[in-house]
Amino acid sequence: MATHPETIQFTVIRGDGDWRVLRDGQSFGQFDYSVDAIESALVRATTLIDKGARVEVFVQDAAGQLRQVDPMGGEVLH
Repeated sequence: MATHPETIQFTVIRGDGDWRVLRDGQSFGQFDYSVDAIESALVRATTLIDKGARVEVFVQDAAGQLRQVDPMGGEVLH
């Protein structure tokens, strides 16, 4: 039986005046601007994808909702 590797999740959220990147729920970086946090998450996700990992990226929008983002292109998926 083939096993599937776990999916790694990066989440970019706003908190306490800064933007945070979480990897699988654990703090992975803090940034002053959302664009920097998103870029960091996408670069790390792309690096892992290139190594064969399964990766999902979520970004908090202005309304506080998490939106899934294409880790390879940065476009909002839904």
